[in-house]
Amino acid sequence: MAPFTQSSLSKLSTGFLKNAFFLLPIMALTLPAYGESFTAKRTGQGFTDLTQDFTSSLSNPALLTKFRNGNDVFFSLNIGLMASDKYNVIDTAETISDNLAVLADDINGMSLQIIQSPAQMKSYNDDLNQQVDNIIADLESIDGKIVKIRNGLNLQIIIPSQSFSFGLFTNQYGRIGGIMDYNENDEKILDDAILSGDLDLQDLESATTAVGYSVAEAGFMAGYSVLTDANYDLSIGAKLKYQRIDVYYNRVQISEFEDDDFEITNDENITDKSGTNIDLGLYINWGVKRQWHAALVTNNIIKQTVHHTEQNLIFTLKSSTSFGLSYQNNWVSVATDIDLTDREQFATIAPSKYAGMGAEFRFYEHIQFRLGYRTDLNDVDGDIYTAGIGISPWEVFAIDIAAFTGDSDTIGAALQLNLKI
Repeated sequence: MAPFTQSSLSKLSTGFLKNAFFLLPIMALTLPAYGESFTAKRTGQGFTDLTQDFTSSLSNPALLTKFRNGNDVFFSLNIGLMASDKYNVIDTAETISDNLAVLADDINGMSLQIIQSPAQMKSYNDDLNQQVDNIIADLESIDGKIVKIRNGLNLQIIIPSQSFSFGLFTNQYGRIGGIMDYNENDEKILDDAILSGDLDLQDLESATTAVGYSVAEAGFMAGYSVLTDANYDLSIGAKLKYQRIDVYYNRVQISEFEDDDFEITNDENITDKSGTNIDLGLYINWGVKRQWHAALVTNNIIKQTVHHTEQNLIFTLKSSTSFGLSYQNNWVSVATDIDLTDREQFATIAPSKYAGMGAEFRFYEHIQFRLGYRTDLNDVDGDIYTAGIGISPWEVFAIDIAAFTGDSDTIGAALQLNLKI
């Protein structure tokens, strides 16, 4: 069974995750998902974009009709990463791995030591016992602690038109992680190894369980202006896409944390499912200067379920609906996006439901500053505060950068490159 990583977009994204994963040998995941890819514009403005403009059509295809005269072809590339390590798990894990290797060398090399007195033997054993105490203390400090990684990557090409606007896109997003399970028997195994002078790290029973998912999709999107009235405009849009969902599972002993065989993306660790799906969008703006904007978007009309039978792990990508509202004028945009339904999830894990709000301030037509805030209405994920900047000289090339921080030492960033022809 070939993994989704065979596409060029997925190869880049999975490689990004894999490199991060080798840096995080002990990871954990709170599994309710953030069900779409990062874009820097929406990230900087509190993860709001359902009512922005046609450059955010990946989130709401009805926005394909919201463009300025003269826009012909639009290209956009986005990449984003989010990570959280409240309990300093990453550095502690690296320390444990290094200290275990040193301890194994010291214990297994005892027979080569020249011991000339009982005092020297006691000093040597005291040092070994102290090493064990330090390792056990570190294992206990990160037992069950949480580290999270999310990623997003997408590319869109949009051709706007007065009558019918359309675009092509490819999109990938996912979460990956694991949880450390410290087994108290390991302390006795290490203590006994000091007495016997023989330590096999494979005997240790502490292990990491790694779990994650990735959704990769590609397709066609279109928008159509349904009504144009003196007081309001109404547009609809749709995305038809081919999806592949991969669910990862792997469990390894502590001795394999730095082993090259510890790859969550191996074929034997993946269960996948492919199929077609549909997103629908509705967009309306009104007011004397069309300053008010509202949107309603439903993603993944067709429910998809992936079952990792060996571990009885079930991931569900289900239909989700969000509402957006904003006020916009020449120099400021204030927006809010609210999930009306829960997002996709692993079975038995509580899903997330987000609400975000943000503002964009425009200066000299070609510079934008963004601020925002997002919370989880279900109290699963922590609150996040965002900021971003956009630069668009001559309205041909644009670069957007966003960063955010939040609860549980969450940090992240997103980059967006745009080109108009």
